[in-house]
Amino acid sequence: MPVTIEKIEQGRSLREFVQLPYELYQGDGNWVPPLRMDEKRKLDRSKHPFWLHAEGEIYLARREGRAVGRMVALVDRQWEKANKEKAAAWGWFECANDPEAAAALFESAKAFGRARGCTRLVGPMSPNPSDLIGTQIAGFEGSPVIMMPYNPAYHDELIQGCGNRKWKDLVAWLLPDNELPERLAKIMPRIEARGGFTIRKINMKEFDREVERFQAIYNDFERVNELYTEATDEEVVQLAKDLRPAVDPDMIFFVEVEGKVVAACLCLPDMNVALKAAYGRLFPFGIFRMLAARKNIHLARVLSMGVSKDYRNRGIDLAMYYYCYKYAVQKGYYAGEMSWVEEDNAAMTNTAIKLGGQPYRKYRVYEQEL
Repeated sequence: MPVTIEKIEQGRSLREFVQLPYELYQGDGNWVPPLRMDEKRKLDRSKHPFWLHAEGEIYLARREGRAVGRMVALVDRQWEKANKEKAAAWGWFECANDPEAAAALFESAKAFGRARGCTRLVGPMSPNPSDLIGTQIAGFEGSPVIMMPYNPAYHDELIQGCGNRKWKDLVAWLLPDNELPERLAKIMPRIEARGGFTIRKINMKEFDREVERFQAIYNDFERVNELYTEATDEEVVQLAKDLRPAVDPDMIFFVEVEGKVVAACLCLPDMNVALKAAYGRLFPFGIFRMLAARKNIHLARVLSMGVSKDYRNRGIDLAMYYYCYKYAVQKGYYAGEMSWVEEDNAAMTNTAIKLGGQPYRKYRVYEQEL
């Protein structure tokens, strides 16, 4: 039987869309089930702030009536603004090892983009670079860390078989040692004094104000990445709300020069350990399983780190990583992940090397002309 594509909105088909990975990854102990309620909220075009500046279509691929693949096609005005191009994107891609189903999904996404005057198709982004991005192509041992993707190894072949080619590779760096290089501890006071900056932890009593401070510089330092869209006020507020339960105040830092915030570092415990225990549902028992599993979290991820343009080359980036790593070790985390880093970002790569990092996972973003 041929593959058919269903364009879906809400109701039963959307539930099938959210449920499909649970069927495809059955028996895969590395997969981390997302919370179903979070997935539905992100896909709700009347509620999630991403859709205030984007439009999209949700597709389900069926063979003999059974769901075998899924995808969302997107056009994001924030992407167009940042990159000065009319491009469509694709995300939420899951598929059985079925080239016909994958091809049908990509044909739907390409038709969506062409109908809106787009000249390029990029992805995966679910829904943009500030959330899940990339297809894993190397380092499949173990589960992904918080807000990093995971997929079967055959995805790369399926995706390339549909006319996509590499655009950007993203690297995850592992800091496996709980001993910082001794020389960094010795030179850090000199780096701070010479750079004229001070570093402090987040003040949770002023959480909303701290979010505003972070937001004020986030778009500035993220522009160094080619994979970038400007985060709106609503998106930053939503992200802060989503991540607050995972926050460890000893591992989020602000850097100030003469009282002005010029850099920030967002490091989070790997809550995927707890999410795996919940298996997609908070209620009735998932939340208790998550709380019990938190004691097994021993890895942290540096999710976002950057320095405002006018304050770079002062050693601020190295200082933030140093203190993040230092306090994480004190709290019992024996490893850290710096992710993601664009493979051609020499500055961040050099910082990872100085901290003793090892490149251990790789993710790919694809493109094709329309």
